[in-house]
Amino acid sequence: MKNINEITAKEALSIKYILTDIDGTLTDENGRIAPKTYEMLWRLKEAGYTLIPVTGRTAGWASVAITDWPVDAIIVESGSVVYYLENGSRKEFVHPSVPSDRYSVHEKIKETALAKNPRIKVSIDQYSRFNDFAFNYAEDEDDKLTFEEAKEVLEAVKSIGAKGNISSIHVNTWFGDYDKLPMSLLYLKEHYGVENPKDCVIYFGDAANDEEMFSYFPTACGVANLMKYAEHMEHLPSYIASYNGGEGFCEAAEILLTAKKNQISEKYSLE
Repeated sequence: MKNINEITAKEALSIKYILTDIDGTLTDENGRIAPKTYEMLWRLKEAGYTLIPVTGRTAGWASVAITDWPVDAIIVESGSVVYYLENGSRKEFVHPSVPSDRYSVHEKIKETALAKNPRIKVSIDQYSRFNDFAFNYAEDEDDKLTFEEAKEVLEAVKSIGAKGNISSIHVNTWFGDYDKLPMSLLYLKEHYGVENPKDCVIYFGDAANDEEMFSYFPTACGVANLMKYAEHMEHLPSYIASYNGGEGFCEAAEILLTAKKNQISEKYSLE
């Protein structure tokens, strides 16, 4: 991995779409989005970038956040649904493989996970999840498990035909042929007509569940706290930020904004 400061002006200027994880990537060590990071989202939006968080967070949360955040869409529950605004109205785009009997499959997932490790806790925000079933393994100190224990639970759930991944805080599981990358590509094509996303997208992430995104997008950047998961990953991003979480995201975003500003200055001979 190269430091994000080594990105070329040409590569930076090719970026039109910014896709980013949230927890551990935009948030700080306390799990909050700092004012500087939220302001950076506004700056990127005002500079003309299309902003799309891609997260394991809940559909219930995103259906509200889409009206408040300076973003164009939010892909949630590991790719099962997208929320966006159209003419001021809230819209949703659901992945076609989401099962209709999700509550019954959720019970199967829960039973399997608890049989594997009775100490694992259902995520506190499960009540607002529509398709995804999540377990907490690192969000709350009282319920903390090791990454290896979380991985064992995920493998047990996969043995019954489910899919899933591990974020910096949750084990996310589901039935359906979707994930962060398939839904991102589908939505970019269906909603924006993007045929070659590798040429115009940068992705930011911090954990093992971002690995598929890192592998696919040539321009991808991990924040510095990604390194604690690096030994569990086969595919790392092409770039790494110098700082953790939101600080690292802001560092990289400032580079993109500077490249665009310099391009404008050169075009119009501005100082």
